[in-house]
Amino acid sequence: MAAIRRLFALALWLCVVPWAVAAQAPRADVRVALVIGNSSYAAATRLPNPSNDAKAIAAKLTSIGFDVMLREDMDGQSFRVALGEFSEKAQNSDIAVFFYAGHGIEFNGENYLIPVDAQMRSEATAQFETVGLQQVVGAVNASRKLGVVLLDACRDNPFATSMARRNGTRSTARGLAPISLDGESGILVSFAAQPGNTADDGDGEHSPYTTALLEVIDQPGLEVGRMFRTVRARVREQTGGRQVPMEHTELPDEDIYFVASNAPPAQPVQPVPAPVAEPVPAPQQPTRPQVEDPLLVYLTAVQARDRAALEDFIRRYPDHVRAADARRMVENMVEQDFWATVLASDDLNSYRSYLLAFPNGNHRVAAEARIAALTPVVQPTPVPTPTPQPIPVPTPSSPPSFRGTDLGNCPLQNGSASVSGIANDDTLFVRSGPGTNFPQVGELAFNANGISVASCANRWCVVEYGCIRGYASQKYLKQGHGGQGGSAFAGTYRVVNHPMDQKLNVRGGPSTRFPILAELPPNATGIQVTDCQAKEGDAYRWCNLSWNNVSGWAYGRYLMNTAGLQPYSTGFR
Repeated sequence: MAAIRRLFALALWLCVVPWAVAAQAPRADVRVALVIGNSSYAAATRLPNPSNDAKAIAAKLTSIGFDVMLREDMDGQSFRVALGEFSEKAQNSDIAVFFYAGHGIEFNGENYLIPVDAQMRSEATAQFETVGLQQVVGAVNASRKLGVVLLDACRDNPFATSMARRNGTRSTARGLAPISLDGESGILVSFAAQPGNTADDGDGEHSPYTTALLEVIDQPGLEVGRMFRTVRARVREQTGGRQVPMEHTELPDEDIYFVASNAPPAQPVQPVPAPVAEPVPAPQQPTRPQVEDPLLVYLTAVQARDRAALEDFIRRYPDHVRAADARRMVENMVEQDFWATVLASDDLNSYRSYLLAFPNGNHRVAAEARIAALTPVVQPTPVPTPTPQPIPVPTPSSPPSFRGTDLGNCPLQNGSASVSGIANDDTLFVRSGPGTNFPQVGELAFNANGISVASCANRWCVVEYGCIRGYASQKYLKQGHGGQGGSAFAGTYRVVNHPMDQKLNVRGGPSTRFPILAELPPNATGIQVTDCQAKEGDAYRWCNLSWNNVSGWAYGRYLMNTAGLQPYSTGFR
C-alpha cells in the first residue's frame, strides 16, 4: 500500500511541475523596426553613407530579435506606404524602432524627412513632398512599452538655400529643430547632432553617429537611457567635440534593454526518486532584505558628479525631497556640455542655438557678446528716391535688450503702432536682430495693437509688445490702429484643466520652442485674448493674451472662454 502511495505522489508531481514552470515563463517582447537609407537624391548630390548605414543597422537589429523592414532610396509615395505598414506592426509590438539616414530639413519650427524624388523648390511645395517627423513619432508611440526614433538626418542640407520663401521675414534653419514630447510616454527621439548644427556624413563606411550605434546597440545589460548617453560620448570624442547627439526622452518607469544581461546556464534536471517521508526541518528565519537609502544614492551621485547616476536617481525617486536639486544639477550639466560644443564651433549659428535652447542660461552674456562680435556690419544701400515711412523714427532712449523679462512683469501694451498687411491665419515674426538671419524671439498676432516702436532703420524697427521685444519688419507695421478684422477667437478667457500646483507658461510665440516670458496662476480669470493660431501637430491653438501685467502666447488646452468653449486646432469645441 505504501508503494502505491509513493507511485501516486510521483505521478502527481510530474504533472504539476511542468505546468507551473510553463506558467511562470515570461512572454518574449515583440520587436519591430523600420530602417530607411536615402542616398540617391534626384535634386541633390548623392550621399555615400546612408545606404551603408541602413543596411548595417538593419542587420544589427535583426541579430538581436527585431522584425526589420529595410528600405532604401524611398520616393515620397513609397515612404508613406512603408510608414503606414510599419505603423500597423508597431500597434502590436512592445518595442518599435525607426531609423532614418538621409536629408532632413526644418522650417517654421517643424522637422521633415526628405524622400529622394523631392524637388524642394519652395516652402509651399516642400510641405507636400516631405514626411513630417511628428508622423513618425506617432507611429512608434503606438507600441506597448517603448518607441524609438533614430535620426541620422542632420547633414548639411543642399535644399535650404535654394528654397523660395513665402515671406521675406522668415528663414529656413540649419540642421533640425528640438522636438517637444509634452504629454507623451514611453518615447525616445535621438538626433545625430544638437539643434541648429549639422552632422558629419563620415569619411569611412559609416557616419560617426551610426558607427557609435553599431558599437553599443547589442551590448548586453545596457539600459536604453545609458545606451544613448554612451553614443553621445563616443560621437563627441570621435568628432573632437564638433558633433554631439541630443536625445528627447519620456522613458517608462521600468528599465528597457535591447539585449538583457547574460543569464547563468540552466542546470540539467535530475531524475526524481519516489517520494520518501522525511522529517520536516524547522523553518528558518527569513533574511531581512537590505533597504536602499535614497538620500545616500543622491549624495553619492553628487559627490562623483555622475550625470547618469543623477538621472537614475530622478527616475527611481521622482518625488524625493532631493529630486528637484538633482534635476537642476542635470540641467546644468546638459547646458555645460552644450556650451562646450558651442565654444568648439565658435560660429554664429552655434551661439544662436545656445540662446534658443537656454535663453536664461549661465553663459547668456558671453553668447550675446560673441554674436555681436561675429555679426558683420552691413552698410545700408543708398536709396536714390526717399520712400515715405509709415512710422516716424523717434530717438531711442536706450538700446534694446533681449535678455528676457522678469516673469510676471511685462510693460503695458500702450504703444501707438499696430500690425498691418498680415493674413488672419499668420503672424509677424519678431527677431533678435535687424534681419532674417537672426533667430526668432517672438511673434505678434495679425491684429495686434498698442505696439511701442523705439526706432526704425533699413526697414527694420525695434518693437516692444508687452513681454515680447525685438526687431520686426517695418513693412508690416503701421502708425495708429491697424484696421485689421477681428479674430473669431478674441474674447475673455480663464485658465482650466491645469495642475493647481503649477503655473501656466506664457511664451514669446505660439510654440514651446519660444522662451517663457511670464506665467499665469492656475485659477486666473478675465484673460483677454486677441487671436488664437493653429500650429501643425498641436491639437489645440496657441492664443495671444494679456492679463494684468502679463502678456504673450499660451497653449489653448488650458484656456476656456465665457461660453465654455476651447480653441481646438479645427475651431471651437
